[in-house]
Amino acid sequence: MSVETTYLYDKRHVQGDPAKKTDYGWRFQGKTVLLHEDASIIYDDSAAQMEAALRETSMEFFFLDRCLQCGMCTTWCPNSLIPGPGNLSPRELVQQLRLGLLDLSGQELWFCTNCGGCTTNCPYEIPLIDVIISLRRLALKEGAGYVPASLKRVLSSVKAFGNPYREEQGKRAEWLKAASFQPVESEGGVLLFVGCSSSYDPRATKIARSAVRLLGRMGIAFDVLGEREACCGDGVRRVGDQETYDKLRTTNKSNIEARKPGSIYALSPHCAHAMKTGYFENDAQFAVKPFVLLLHDAIEKGALAFTKTINKKATYHDPCFLAKHGGIHEEPREILRGIEGLEVVEMKHNRCDALCCGGGGGGVWLDRKKGERLAEARLEEALASGADILVTSCPFCLSMMEDAAKNDERCSRLRVMDLCELACEAL
Repeated sequence: MSVETTYLYDKRHVQGDPAKKTDYGWRFQGKTVLLHEDASIIYDDSAAQMEAALRETSMEFFFLDRCLQCGMCTTWCPNSLIPGPGNLSPRELVQQLRLGLLDLSGQELWFCTNCGGCTTNCPYEIPLIDVIISLRRLALKEGAGYVPASLKRVLSSVKAFGNPYREEQGKRAEWLKAASFQPVESEGGVLLFVGCSSSYDPRATKIARSAVRLLGRMGIAFDVLGEREACCGDGVRRVGDQETYDKLRTTNKSNIEARKPGSIYALSPHCAHAMKTGYFENDAQFAVKPFVLLLHDAIEKGALAFTKTINKKATYHDPCFLAKHGGIHEEPREILRGIEGLEVVEMKHNRCDALCCGGGGGGVWLDRKKGERLAEARLEEALASGADILVTSCPFCLSMMEDAAKNDERCSRLRVMDLCELACEAL
């Protein structure tokens, strides 16, 4: 049964002569909305509390008033590629928030990977990512909604161990034992921020060892924080745990500043983005960059040369936190083109339009079923390109792509590699 009810937004937020109201769309035109009779009372109860909490925790919530429901956010959201109900639609989320009918008991909120597709393509620059983080904070800290069990386990691990793998801090630099070059502590030098994945995950540690080998070939002495390095906190903040993120940031900042490096290079784009925008955004003394830029600069200056021919076809997957958030997409391709014999081909979506792997925004810690993974859609494009090698430059992307390729016979001929790994093979 449905009842006709007038939406009360005008009455609460628009004062003065009704004839002088600004026309922001059908909700401000005095029209009625059909709502289920049980849902009609939500506006005065839980939805009002949620809105009040949102306005306290996020000024970005006010920006939702600018939304004209054009649907560009959903068009560019990678979740729109996943068939079936229950997937995230940013446009519907905004509608529900503005009507006061958002239900946080489902999983949709956690499917956002913070890829940036919605924010970069919104004509009114509505910061949807920040709104979603605020909603997650409500669900996590205020108990206002569902939180996946896998995320709870990860947050517990980060709080207790400083990393999502429940590993001891003393083991954080064990990957260096298999590396040919050792760090050198010196002021004004290069500090390599390794990150959790490249420190603990057996597959991702190969990225760290490749990067160290490249640094040796460049003749660059480097330092690492080792057991003094903690999780950068990017994923922790994006799933709503601001308190833990603040503690991680304080720890890392203190230990980095104590080393007094001249430059900081992070193996993960997520770490680089977190430190550049949240650690040292107003401190010119510490320049934080993704490692791929150091590699590119060395090749441009002649400090590193590829001598091995690789007669293969490669396609490059742009990590969201490099391309969309960082504007870095040509440098990796120039590195690949410098490898003798390597043919570089493009996937249908590339650069700032590249499809997300699904690992950002805490997505790497979610348990999504086969057929619901964003990386599967990306692998389809990689296979269609005819490439032999799928190259990326992010530990999350590498993990998501390899997991999605498992048990898929079509991917048996497709090799997934990090850019550092392929660069080492070309030496």
